[in-house]
Amino acid sequence: METREKYTHVLPLAVRWGDADAMGHINNVQFVRYIESSRVDYGETVNKLKFQAGVDSCWILADLHCSFIGQLRYPCNIEVCTRTSRLGNKSAELISTVFVASKSNPVFSSVAVVVWFDYIRQQSMRIPVRVREQVIAFEGIKPGT
Repeated sequence: METREKYTHVLPLAVRWGDADAMGHINNVQFVRYIESSRVDYGETVNKLKFQAGVDSCWILADLHCSFIGQLRYPCNIEVCTRTSRLGNKSAELISTVFVASKSNPVFSSVAVVVWFDYIRQQSMRIPVRVREQVIAFEGIKPGT
């Protein structure tokens, strides 16, 4: 089972009343938005990126797998925990897990593949050295591992 200690980045969020569906639990689409917020915050924190129109290159989501483990109900506070589990030449794999702030069992997990994307040429490209070095330093990845 995933625990918070395995993660390098934590984004606290408050579940909003409008996130609930007609059944009274948090709609599954909201979980994807929570991890999206965490991915953006991770990129802003680790790589000092600004996710906005007009950038020449940046991370782009290429693949996403989700596992719904439990339910959330309003009101509650959550923690979206994220780490880079693989860093390739053009892509990285991010694992994100959602925990209710006061509980140890996760309610949601995901694996996302993000690709460094050249918006001018409209194609993937090698992850810039600066970006790689920032991820390696933040994650504590040792060379050769």
